[in-house]
Amino acid sequence: MAGIGFHLRKLFKPDTFIDNFRAVIYSGTIASGPIFFSIICLALLGFFAKSQMQPQQFDVFTVTVVYIFAFSLIATGTTQLVLSRYLSDLIYEKNYHAIAPALSTALVFTIFIQAIFGLPLLFALHAEVFYRLTAFGLFIIVGCIWQLMVFLSAVKNFNSIVWAFFIGVLLSFILGYVLAQNAGLSGLMHGYALGQFTIFLVLLWRVVGEFNSPLRPAFAFFSFMKKLPALLFIGLFYNLGIWIDKILFWYSDVGENIDAFLYASSLYDNAMYLAYMTIIPSYTYFLVKVETSFYSYFRSFFQTILKKDALQLIEEKKEAIADSVRESLLGLIKVQGLVTVLCLFYSDEILVALNMSHLSILIFEKALVALFLQMLVLTLMIFMMYFDIRKELLVVSGLFVFSNAILSFLSLQMGIAFYGYGYLFANFITLSAAYWYLNEHLKNLE
Repeated sequence: MAGIGFHLRKLFKPDTFIDNFRAVIYSGTIASGPIFFSIICLALLGFFAKSQMQPQQFDVFTVTVVYIFAFSLIATGTTQLVLSRYLSDLIYEKNYHAIAPALSTALVFTIFIQAIFGLPLLFALHAEVFYRLTAFGLFIIVGCIWQLMVFLSAVKNFNSIVWAFFIGVLLSFILGYVLAQNAGLSGLMHGYALGQFTIFLVLLWRVVGEFNSPLRPAFAFFSFMKKLPALLFIGLFYNLGIWIDKILFWYSDVGENIDAFLYASSLYDNAMYLAYMTIIPSYTYFLVKVETSFYSYFRSFFQTILKKDALQLIEEKKEAIADSVRESLLGLIKVQGLVTVLCLFYSDEILVALNMSHLSILIFEKALVALFLQMLVLTLMIFMMYFDIRKELLVVSGLFVFSNAILSFLSLQMGIAFYGYGYLFANFITLSAAYWYLNEHLKNLE
């Protein structure tokens, strides 16, 4: 995503209020992605459209959408890192004609996988057929959107990307609200899905529009995938690690059955989803400042090695990379730390304003700290990916999912006062491991 970051940094150059505001909106939109917009859309639909149907029906809709986003992210997580690496190689080699075929291959593969994993939505839910068909289609659409997000680094016109998300989410809200009045639960799902389908179509149009090659599947991507099996598990472990604590809470004694296999734990879920909204500033800062700065030092270091420059210059470049890592972490700590502290200070007022349970405050506060740590974990893991230390990344991502699963399970056994500690300490343990591995690698870089 460093390529996107360099383009976005140019938007800040005029240094006027309008240009800076536009750059912040663009950066926040691209960095936050579909999941954050969906949280906002679901909240708005809950405020306006919930009155159009029974509360239990709206719960079926929201939990269905949560499952769609959660399991589509886990399913596509296996291929996203490989796809990102493959795309990076194509861009580096200036083999732009191979990008559209790579995209079509990824989309066909995603549709196939999503269709298999989405079968429970089609056959197990108790809702009417129209609702189940739409939910099944939405599951496939969202999976394709996740894959398209990987290709945004190849797109130079960000106006259309930003407008795609805004118009798509707006359509999801308006159509969902209007159709819910006429067709109830099925209308709500259909309206929401149409908005997401709009996002998919615009993103697809923009990525394909950058190149003249046809959308014809090519099997080179699968050959490339076989060379990097570790990336499949790194992506799977990390995305599963994000959701494993929620899944455990859903199917525990504190979870409630919504419909068929759909479960939710509103006390835990609402606090967590709200806390996730607080890391949008850090995502934006990382995209515009952190990765672009690190990439510049990273590229400069390896250019000195390829040119066989003097050892002293190589040592200076190596130290510059280490300094960049430290400065990046410090910058993220300042940005996310400020947001986290403010939210902790006003946590009571925030939850009261949103009409959330006071019991959620304890979980919300732990979630804020956990996500502060998770942003640092993500940053370190991305730095590790630059150095291609896949074995260490596999350990870190595996540690994340297993520690989160074990500690979250223990917190469930210990009672409500401990809910959220599993996720928090799992991130702390993972952060410690990632920092140690990266630090050791930087020491032995040359």
